Amino acid sequence: WLQEEHDKFLEALRMYGPKAMKAISDHVRTRTPVQVRTHAQKYFQKLARI
Repeated sequence: WLQEEHDKFLEALRMYGPKAMKAISDHVRTRTPVQVRTHAQKYFQKLARI
């Protein structure tokens, strides 16, 4: 994921919540809902390790 895409992902996550993959995907515009779901899973796993 590019930094710009990740920033849009975080912005959409705050706006729509962690379960709105389609809305987040529409916000990011360059990733599918499946790609967003996978990225979200890895992102939350990383947060859990910190």
